[in-house]
Amino acid sequence: MISIIGSLVGSAITGISDWSKGKQELKKVQLEADKTVIMAEAEAKLAVSKAKVRMAESAQSQDYNLDKIAMENMDKSYKDEYLLGLFSIPMILAFIYPDVVAKGFTAIEGMPDWYQYSFLGMVVVIYGLRGLLTKLVEAKKIDIGGK
Repeated sequence: MISIIGSLVGSAITGISDWSKGKQELKKVQLEADKTVIMAEAEAKLAVSKAKVRMAESAQSQDYNLDKIAMENMDKSYKDEYLLGLFSIPMILAFIYPDVVAKGFTAIEGMPDWYQYSFLGMVVVIYGLRGLLTKLVEAKKIDIGGK
């Protein structure tokens, strides 16, 4: 009788021990799965960051190349002289007719943003100052075409 009770108790202890080991094994597998997910998310974030850096470097290089071409083309065009003259007129007239110049700038402020930015964009492209325009757009938080 005692041996039967001993067998039953031994079987029960073995069953509880096996159940406990199974539970621990399940927890271990779950922790490994969680670790794998966290590492995959970190690797994905790192890949996105690296891609953004590559895109920024590429954009800077492209802007530099476009600005260089614009500056090289200045020798073949009178656009830069025209714009310099156009921008000099208000400066010179401000000494002679300051009220007229002030009214002119007030009129420019009343023009639609798209017109002002278009004109600014043309000046930037002609003089090869894309980097300056980019900083201005970022500083003013200007929305140009959904950027």
